[in-house]
This record gives sequence, structure tokens and C-alpha cells, in this order.
Amino acid sequence: MGKVNRTIGIGCKLAMSLVVGLIMSIIGHTEPASASSGIEGFFEKLPGDWVGTVAQPTDGKFAETKYFHVATKQLSPDLYETVFTYYRLDAKTGAPVLAGVSGMETKINAAGTATNILTGKGDILVDVNTRKPESHELTEVLHTSPAGGLQGTGNGSINVSGMLLGLGKNGTVQGYSSTWILSNDVLKISQRFKVRFKAFLFGKTFTIATDYTAKRGSDIIGLMNSAEAERAGH
Repeated sequence: MGKVNRTIGIGCKLAMSLVVGLIMSIIGHTEPASASSGIEGFFEKLPGDWVGTVAQPTDGKFAETKYFHVATKQLSPDLYETVFTYYRLDAKTGAPVLAGVSGMETKINAAGTATNILTGKGDILVDVNTRKPESHELTEVLHTSPAGGLQGTGNGSINVSGMLLGLGKNGTVQGYSSTWILSNDVLKISQRFKVRFKAFLFGKTFTIATDYTAKRGSDIIGLMNSAEAERAGH
């Protein structure tokens, strides 16, 4: 009987060892959790510092190039905070001048979309020699694009101070669309929209195209110097 019990005990230990070994083998070969995809995956790659350039032609006319620094933080799994700080070069001294600041709050929605709320202030070039202070508010909803990246639609308002007859007040953003592409740590954002201003019996609509290109980093002065040196060399 003792020999039988020892045999059963050895068999149980062997069986247990095989089970434990099988479990450890499964655990050891478990695939790592995949990174988030779609909207979530896109924004998970954004936190940190970026620097770049932005051009914003109005009615197809060339506008000055501005430089910007972007700082993005993830506040919670579904909430991001981004600050855009804009600079331009003084035409006479070549020194950097603060040109505006915008804040953006991004909320990742359960429906697989994201909502951006953007508010900011800055200055715009009304003509070759004239700048006017402006403020803006914009809300856009982003979703994944079949072509890759994100695309969005939205609406908002823009106010430009000091315009003749108050024409810059209560500008309405119309037909807003955007595209967001992130590839090889290069972020590109394009916006297309119209702004309709109206005062008394007068009205004016402007067509605006904005193109951002940014790379990871925080050296905005180095970027500006490099860009100006390259422009001077041409």
C-alpha cells in the first residue's frame, strides 16, 4: 500500500509540474498589449514639445511665416491640454517677437471621435504695414481619415479689433475643415475655412488656408535662426 501511495504521490506531483509548466509557458509567450489605435493612438503620440512654422494665406495672398512652440500634456486617459505660442521676426531687427498664444483642450469621445476646443489671441497682418489684434474661438470634431491621420469639421468665431466701421467684429467661421497627419515625428495640420464679417449694411468674406508643420523639440530660437539663414542663402 505504501508503494502505491508513493506512486500516486509522484504521479500527482508530475501532473502538477506539467500544469504549472504549461501555465508558465502560456504566460511567457503572451503577446504584449497592443498600442491604442485610431483617435486614441494618435493623441497618445503627441505629448511633449514641438516647434515648427505656420503660413496662413488669406484669399490666396501670401502671408508672413510665423514660428510656433507647442506643448502638449495628457491630463487623463481621455483629456489633453495643448498650448501654442507663436512668434514672428521683427522686420527691422530680426529679433523674435511674441505674436500670439492659443490654448486647446482635447476630449476623446466614446464614439471614437475627439473634440477640440481652441481659444486664443494674437495679431494678424491686415496689409503690408498694418497689424491688428485678434481673438478667436473654435470647436472642431475629429475622426479618423480613410487616407490616414485625422480629419475634422467645426465652427467658431473671430474678432479683429480696430477695423473700419467695426467690420472685424463678430466674424463667423464657415465651412471649416482640417486634416492632421503624424509621420516619422513630423506633425502636419491643415485648416481650410472662410470668415464672414458683417457690420451695418457691409459684409466681407475671407478665404483662409492655414498649414502647420512641426517637429519634436523646444528650441524655437534655433529653428527661427536656421530658417532665416536658409532663406538668406537663397
